[in-house]
Amino acid sequence: MKTSRGYVAWLAVSGLVCVAITIFAASAYVTLDMSQARPPLHGPVHYGLLVAHIFTGTVAVLAGVSQFWPGLRARHPRVHRVMGRVYFAAVLPSSLLGVVCAQLSLAGLASQAPLTVLSALWFISAVYGLRTARQRKFGEHRIWMIRGFALTSAAVTGRLWGLLLGALMPEGDGLLIFATANWLSFVVNLLVAEWWIGSRGYARTLPSAALRPSISSRSAQSSASVA
Repeated sequence: MKTSRGYVAWLAVSGLVCVAITIFAASAYVTLDMSQARPPLHGPVHYGLLVAHIFTGTVAVLAGVSQFWPGLRARHPRVHRVMGRVYFAAVLPSSLLGVVCAQLSLAGLASQAPLTVLSALWFISAVYGLRTARQRKFGEHRIWMIRGFALTSAAVTGRLWGLLLGALMPEGDGLLIFATANWLSFVVNLLVAEWWIGSRGYARTLPSAALRPSISSRSAQSSASVA
């Protein structure tokens, strides 16, 4: 599929935005100073789990952005594979840590529910993305990677939704804005991802199971050719 300059420019801008916001968000935890943590915490253990989740998530965003760069897979397949392994090695623990951190949230169900759903879907997408890559089902792998990165980038879009909702409702309830931003962060991303998969025709290029000859039919064809 031909890659237009507009598409490359859009990827470059969105990739830079993702990287910039992710690094800015993670910068508060580089010093390991618990007083700089943004959400309220139970204590040092909670902080340690949160830091591990944030830093593995940061690696996932940085590695994931590289996977969508045009030409990387074709021109540098080894780099593509290595960065893919880095992505999965970051997403799998970060998503599990996300589930744990969600349960520890002091904001209650308003925070726990969306973050738990997000983390669970993030883990599932990574499992399917890794499995389809190992099975060399690259069409399905591409689709799961798009879905997976839509969930990975929820850390970025969640902050943008929070800023937007806060600006639109300056007197609004902070917890409600926070919860709404968390839901929108990945629900909208997934809707856009499904639209993107459909508009680019990725699902239509998948091999149909109905078109694959069965073992019995192949055996019959072999027997006929021998006869």
